[in-house]
Amino acid sequence: MRKLTLFVAVMAVGCGLLGAQDKPQPPKQARPIDSLAWVVGGVWTADATAFGSGMRKIETRYAWSDNSAYVRFNTHFVLDKGTFKNYDGQFFWNPESKTLEMWYMDARNSITAGPVKIADDTTEMTFHGTDFEDKPADLRVRVIHKTADDYTWQLEEETPTGWKQLAKLEYLRTN
Repeated sequence: MRKLTLFVAVMAVGCGLLGAQDKPQPPKQARPIDSLAWVVGGVWTADATAFGSGMRKIETRYAWSDNSAYVRFNTHFVLDKGTFKNYDGQFFWNPESKTLEMWYMDARNSITAGPVKIADDTTEMTFHGTDFEDKPADLRVRVIHKTADDYTWQLEEETPTGWKQLAKLEYLRTN
């Protein structure tokens, strides 16, 4: 009798699980963070030899968080003498301000944060940081999505007469 009871219980659970798989699932609701899904996967690489000082390339990796609620990223500078793992951060939806935002920390424990705006194929991040002369500045990064495996990255500084471009790189994705 025990074997029969155990068999019936196992079958009931099994049938219940199978039945749950047959039920149609509601469509996944689109989330604002999903607009950045295109960057996830592979290694995005830019030629950085124009910067000199032994710079070869810059590599950025994007991955979904374990709970798929936000996008993690890290940036490595590949030099003649090794790799400098400088930036780690996140893109996320802030429900309080109802905006996409980003924050990252560099290897010196400096935190940078700011809003993220997406219009068509351009993702724009604004933040306060330091320019290439190590002076405080209001900065903007513009990422222009060209193809599934190609984007342009531009760093700009706000000046009294408008935005001045400081750097521009083209990133290509490899798997």
